[in-house]
Amino acid sequence: MTVHNMSFLLVFIEGLLSFLSPCVLPLLPVYMGYLSGQIDNENPHAQRKILVLTLCFIIGIFSALLLLNTGINIFSQFFKEHMTFIIRAGGVLIILLGIHQLGIIKFNTLEKTFRIQVKKKNIPTYLFAFGLGFAFSFSWTPCIGPALSGILLLANSSQSFLMSNLLMLTYALGLTIPFLILGIFTNKALHWFSKYKRFVNYSVKIGAVILILIGIMMFTGKGNSISNYVSPIAQNETAKEDKEDTKNPPLTFALYDQNEQLVSFEDYRGKIIFLNFWATWCPPCVAELGHIQELSEQYKESDDVVILTTVLPGDRGVSKHDILDFIEENEYTMPVLFDDGTMFGYFGINSFPTTLMINRDGTPYGYAKGQLTKEMMEKLISQTLAIN
Repeated sequence: MTVHNMSFLLVFIEGLLSFLSPCVLPLLPVYMGYLSGQIDNENPHAQRKILVLTLCFIIGIFSALLLLNTGINIFSQFFKEHMTFIIRAGGVLIILLGIHQLGIIKFNTLEKTFRIQVKKKNIPTYLFAFGLGFAFSFSWTPCIGPALSGILLLANSSQSFLMSNLLMLTYALGLTIPFLILGIFTNKALHWFSKYKRFVNYSVKIGAVILILIGIMMFTGKGNSISNYVSPIAQNETAKEDKEDTKNPPLTFALYDQNEQLVSFEDYRGKIIFLNFWATWCPPCVAELGHIQELSEQYKESDDVVILTTVLPGDRGVSKHDILDFIEENEYTMPVLFDDGTMFGYFGINSFPTTLMINRDGTPYGYAKGQLTKEMMEKLISQTLAIN
């Protein structure tokens, strides 16, 4: 099973476990009572009508979740340039939600229940079933709230509207398939859930563990094929003014490395470039240089990927000689380009470390700010290769 499929499987299981939460199961007789016509002194519906009403109820759930995901996706577009930080912060938040659901630490705000009161009077039966499902999705109960919040955070970390909606559909499938079973076998299913409701607490704990696992994957990048750590490069002003070219122009920088070899970006056309900006005085930079060295050795003979790093001599009083001593002391062999400030200024590098990804045609693709794990670096490379 691929990592990508594993992510979807975890999301699907989280949906199933959300259904089995103690906040949902006690309400099942009420929901099914409305759908079967056994509430408000109505005559019970035929099994076929119950199934159709259940489908309307499920469509209401899907509609609400997709609408909620769309709203968050639109909001997140304003923060694309900080995606690495947002994804990691989202990972921490999901871990905290899982800890809350495990009961290790309780957050009182998440214990509050929001209910929507709906009166059935004068509402068409099928429309009422749809509205019931829609309202159910927005009932932020203490149990389903953390799970749904975690999935929304994971979905929107993908920076892909299609991918985020596929994740929400996967979660919704896990949540609603049991409802569909209830619609087909109403009485027998309700009896079964009533008989085995003691397993509910276990399902909540399992769901909490899955949330923590998803949070760790997002924060570290380990095994996470969903989150997109690349922030988009702002379009160059010259390219904006050129009506015939809507892209940034190809990069033509040529700098000398630690071995006094001239390295020209034009020589690497046809390959993607992983370019890291770092400094010796920056602890996060130093911490990730070992991973970059490993990647340099890994892709040394690659026809598709080039690993480069860049430093700025004189920054904070660190001379070129100091940098060369640092490189020699740590036995780094990956290319280290010495900039005179031109390239740093061109990309507006104002924080360390920053990693830039360059397309095969020599145009900038995106960047990631902050310290990265090796898994995150590999994800940046795979994401860039996927579009080239």
